[in-house]
Amino acid sequence: MRIRVEQRTGQRAERAMAHVAAVFPAYNEERHLARCVEAALACGLGLVVVVNDGSTDSTGAILDRLACDPRVQAVHHEVNLGKQAGVVHGLQAAARHTHWNAVAVLDADMQNDPALLPRLCGLIGPYDLVVGRRHQDHMPAVRRAANLLASAPYALLAGVPIGDVQSGYRVYSRETAAYLARHLPEAGRYAFEHSSMLLFARLARARRRDFRIAEVPVPCSYEDAPSRIRLCDKLQLTWATVYHAAAIARLRR
Repeated sequence: MRIRVEQRTGQRAERAMAHVAAVFPAYNEERHLARCVEAALACGLGLVVVVNDGSTDSTGAILDRLACDPRVQAVHHEVNLGKQAGVVHGLQAAARHTHWNAVAVLDADMQNDPALLPRLCGLIGPYDLVVGRRHQDHMPAVRRAANLLASAPYALLAGVPIGDVQSGYRVYSRETAAYLARHLPEAGRYAFEHSSMLLFARLARARRRDFRIAEVPVPCSYEDAPSRIRLCDKLQLTWATVYHAAAIARLRR
């Protein structure tokens, strides 16, 4: 069994978006968080889980105000644990409710527009995962090169033809989200996207059928959003790319 990737243009969700949850890991997002959550709720989402990952600005206070809305659930980390821990705890919070057809995960910095969620969610069913593949046109040259250097070797080594392995705009089926909530380790910081791909390969083998991924092109805004990834995180991410791609290749033998 293998991971299959197909290119799609998206399909607006016909099912009620009230049966879709979204998880936003957030670190020092005081400038964007309220707008991000409001845009997600405007899509009709039934639940928005925001994980405040030890922010040192007013993100926590803003989140507590937003959580006055019963559709918003706040999770606070006392210290910064990294994106992967934030995603895990967000998925676990969403998994406590059993009526979600899909769970979206995206960053709270507004680089990706939550208003596009219905277009991605409409593909869940035939697909286990829908990935928003970022347009390259307006991507800064340094980020474009880094994305190419990560995605191309990963696809070649793992044998998984995904064009944007580092995209943080993702929608998971209920089964896939629950599997990640149970099996994804908290450690990993920025390697979440790579770590999860290895779990998908294991899931495909366990259930004896292909794991299907759809990539949908999405615009991405980089205005006023400098990268927070430190050099040590970049080195860890490079190692994760090679390690997880090689592990997937071994599973395919």
